[in-house]
Amino acid sequence: MTKHSDVVIVGGGVMGCATAYYLALRGITSSVFEQNTFGWGASGATAGVVGPLWHVPHDNEPYFELALKSLRMFPTLASDLTDAGLDPQYRQSGVLKVAFTEELAGTLRDDLAWQSDLDMAVEWLDAQEVSDREPDISPRVLGGVYSPQEGYVVGQSLVDSLVHAGTQLGVRFFDKTEVFGIETEASRVVGVRTAAGGFEAGHVVLASGPWTGIATRWIPEDVPIRPIKGQRILLRLPGLLPRSPVHGFSGYCVPQPDGGILVAATRHEYEFDQVVTAGAIADMIKAAVDLYPKLKDAQFDSARVGVRPGTPDDLPIIGPVPGWDGLSIIAGHDAVGIMMAPATADSLAESIASGDGGPLEPFSLGRFSP
Repeated sequence: MTKHSDVVIVGGGVMGCATAYYLALRGITSSVFEQNTFGWGASGATAGVVGPLWHVPHDNEPYFELALKSLRMFPTLASDLTDAGLDPQYRQSGVLKVAFTEELAGTLRDDLAWQSDLDMAVEWLDAQEVSDREPDISPRVLGGVYSPQEGYVVGQSLVDSLVHAGTQLGVRFFDKTEVFGIETEASRVVGVRTAAGGFEAGHVVLASGPWTGIATRWIPEDVPIRPIKGQRILLRLPGLLPRSPVHGFSGYCVPQPDGGILVAATRHEYEFDQVVTAGAIADMIKAAVDLYPKLKDAQFDSARVGVRPGTPDDLPIIGPVPGWDGLSIIAGHDAVGIMMAPATADSLAESIASGDGGPLEPFSLGRFSP
């Protein structure tokens, strides 16, 4: 028997689950299909930094404004999820970026000039102030920039919380359920074919991360999503835990609520495999020890791979697919999907609810058309 949902979402990472959540807040029911388990891909493997100042290009105004909106939304989202009895493990800890050479310190000071014009508290810390904040940091540090409104979130915890909250709001979640294709009538998408049978829908959202490009086989449109493999490691050293994510210029360390330290990240273009490589581990350990020399004695806990979705212009694809009624995409955020999820998913949910994709025009798939 064919089932029905207002919206069907293909992909159970943070983008798909957050879109379902924000649709539910607007009274729109959805069904989310994930081929594996929720958050198993890049969303669960992320280092989880919520820091647009260092991860989103500020010279692209629409994207940077969306990133700042997402940053501002995180405390409310975390509070709402906590009120529902859930724990997304979000911490507004601040983010610290440090320099070990005069050249890099100059770069940070130059960045501080435009960052200070934002409606955010951003400050320069000299070497002593950095050391006071992070006593175990390398004595080579010359200074750094601290942004107290930024922070981090545990990616898998956020996804799990969105699934539970969405379920409470009426969202149906189907894990280990592959979507084989979409159903169309002329240029209108009317449903999907899944391992659990057919689902009719008034709208279909493609939110499959690096797999979103599979839509090219379902509709005669080029969806230029490419895979970007990232690796990260988890270290443990009793008595050493950064107060916040700390960025060097070759890697960064992110404290975890359980006392571990995530070290990230590597970047391997056009790679889809889940293999952790010795070279990547060596690079990340070096980056960690450069920041915190004592980490040379840390316990190596684990390593993980996440494959991120990239686009030709390094901007995400968000919103209605031109020429198709009832079809949207939300993908292509590269390494910042977890950070961009609240604002991106909320914006797409509003677009679906209102029928107005105009505000998302800068991120439209149509920008790649000749």
